[in-house]
Amino acid sequence: MIGIKTLVLEKIRKMPRGSIFFIDDFIELGSLGSVRLALMELKKEGLILRPARGIYCYPKIRSEYSGFSTPSAESVAEALAAKERVRIIPYGDQAAYRLGLTSLQVSNLKYLTDGPSRVINLSAGKKIFFNHTSEVKIFDFCNETMQMVSAAIRVLTEECLDAEKRRIIHKHLRCVPEEEFRKDISIPPAWVGKIILDIWNN
Repeated sequence: MIGIKTLVLEKIRKMPRGSIFFIDDFIELGSLGSVRLALMELKKEGLILRPARGIYCYPKIRSEYSGFSTPSAESVAEALAAKERVRIIPYGDQAAYRLGLTSLQVSNLKYLTDGPSRVINLSAGKKIFFNHTSEVKIFDFCNETMQMVSAAIRVLTEECLDAEKRRIIHKHLRCVPEEEFRKDISIPPAWVGKIILDIWNN
C-alpha cells in the first residue's frame, strides 16, 4: 500500500516548479493531520519549502550548486488570494516602488483586499498585511498599471509629484491601451483621475 507521503510527493512533482500550495490541496489523499505530517517530512528532507505556516512551495532550482529559489512575498500573497477567492491590490507605497517612483523598498508588503484583514508571518522574517477595504470600486480596474498608478498617486499626493515622477508615470501610461485607459480613468477619486489625465495628455 502506497503511503500518504508518497502520494503527496507524487502530486507535488506534477506541479510546475515554483508552485505554491496548501494543506487542503491534498485533502483527497488523507486526513489533514496525515497530510500535514507528510508535508513536514518533505520539508525536512529539503524537497519543498514552507514560506509561511500552512503555505508550501515546490521551489524552482536556482542552479546545481546554489540550491532552491525562495518564492517571493508577492507570489505568496497572490496564491493566498487566489485560494481564498478574494481580490487584492498593492498598497500605495508598494505600488510606488514597483513603478519606480521611489527607491525606498518596503520591508513588509501591504495589500488592500475585499476579504478579511489578516497578517501572514513569512519564515524570512517579513510580514504580509491584508487590510480590508469597503471601497470595492478600486478592484474594478481592468488594467493593472492604471490600478498601481492610482494607488501610488494617492499615497504620494500631488505635491510630491515632481517632473521626474510625472515622466515615469507617463512612460507607464503609454503602455496602457487607450480603451482600457478610458474605462479605468473614472474609477479613482476625482483628484487622482485629474492628475492621471493631465499626465496622459502631456
